Amino acid sequence: IFLVISLILLVIYFIFFNKNENLVKINKAEIDNSVDNKILDLKYNAIDEDGNSYVIESAAGKVSEKEKNLLILEKVTGVIKIKNSEDIIILSDFANYNKTTLDTYFYDNVRLTYDGHSIDSNELFMNYIDKNINIKNNVRYKGLNNKLYADIVEIDLVTKFSKIYMLDNQKKVKVELKQNGSN
Repeated sequence: IFLVISLILLVIYFIFFNKNENLVKINKAEIDNSVDNKILDLKYNAIDEDGNSYVIESAAGKVSEKEKNLLILEKVTGVIKIKNSEDIIILSDFANYNKTTLDTYFYDNVRLTYDGHSIDSNELFMNYIDKNINIKNNVRYKGLNNKLYADIVEIDLVTKFSKIYMLDNQKKVKVELKQNGSN
């Protein structure tokens, strides 16, 4: 009787418990694979009807859980080529890129360079369809002979017209001009 009971317990163990352990292992593997949706070495290229182009590259990125058209990118480089104009290069640690509208929000260690001009900030928003850029949060401009500190810089990419201002009307934009290599 003891031998029969032992055999029945062994059979029950192998039938029920051993199968459940395998199912748990399979489910864990599926969960691990579905959570990691990181994409490496991304590159998107868009050209509009006027021949202007926008290329954005990233070392890594992933699709936003909240919006399927939004990519969250790391170590980002954006190159804007406007017809009859110098290339505009934007670098940042991170960016949110909308694949549908091409709107891009660059943040953390942002640098925009264009024909000898450089603007550093913490945030930059580019609306590619309207061809404008809004730079804010600790804006520092450096040109060939000057430096500028402001809260916000707005740039029209087609006309190159810029607006530079402070959020507080009581504060002034700080400008440092160099003449003949000295102040």
